[in-house]
Amino acid sequence: MNPTEHATMSTTADPTDPATTPHHVHIPGCRTPGELRFAYLNLADHPRGVLMLQRLITAGCVPTLVIDEESALADSGRASQRAELDQVPGYEPPPLTEDLCSAHGIPRYMVPHHNDKKVAHLIQEADVHIAVLGDTRILKPFVIDSAPHGIVNVHPGFLPEVRGNNPYIWSVIHDLPQGATAHFIDPGVDRGPILLARRIQLPDGTDLPQLVHTLNDLCADIVVEALHRLASGEATATPQPDDPRLTFREARPEVRALAAKMLRERAERAEQDAIRP
Repeated sequence: MNPTEHATMSTTADPTDPATTPHHVHIPGCRTPGELRFAYLNLADHPRGVLMLQRLITAGCVPTLVIDEESALADSGRASQRAELDQVPGYEPPPLTEDLCSAHGIPRYMVPHHNDKKVAHLIQEADVHIAVLGDTRILKPFVIDSAPHGIVNVHPGFLPEVRGNNPYIWSVIHDLPQGATAHFIDPGVDRGPILLARRIQLPDGTDLPQLVHTLNDLCADIVVEALHRLASGEATATPQPDDPRLTFREARPEVRALAAKMLRERAERAEQDAIRP
């Protein structure tokens, strides 16, 4: 399957169990993407988050405000992703957030931490329907509760199978599905109701930088589709099962190196298979 080809996958909801049955999501007074008011949160200029923002704006989903966190966490996350993406042949980085906001008249606020009380205040004062996350830290309940109709996250992993940090790394290590998921957040980690989940099959020869690039692009597609569904009243949210599956921690450098090695070995095996008579 081409990495840009993907199919909507069902979640593991039991239709006989009210606790995991999909429910309709209605946002009063909203019928089109242009009427959906939302705050957009990102670690400052994180490549995946900026690509998602750019794709949203292009699709007519323009945020009411952008709240960027400038911190050591933002610096390290941005540098790590850029180092991976710069290895992809032909990669073109998205514009800077400052330039996107300036071009489209979007107010942009800088905060030292997304769990700062100022963030909740900004969201409440902006009179938004929801908030949307690019790449952020785990948010505290008082921030989650500040958006009247919830906060949407796009997780670069296939939920509920792969929860936590760096899901694509752990998917390689443990041979779990690759994909991305739009979901509402709750106080748990990647356990909120699912709006949209897509699974992808990676072509033979995919290396770690290409995997990151493919998933960033998928996340950008998913956030646009999820917000279009929410704005049009077509969205459903499926509660995740309350199961004991692991929530992964951030992958250490040696774990990332192992995942990269496993992808290289997979590519070498595929190449050898292709030349065998």
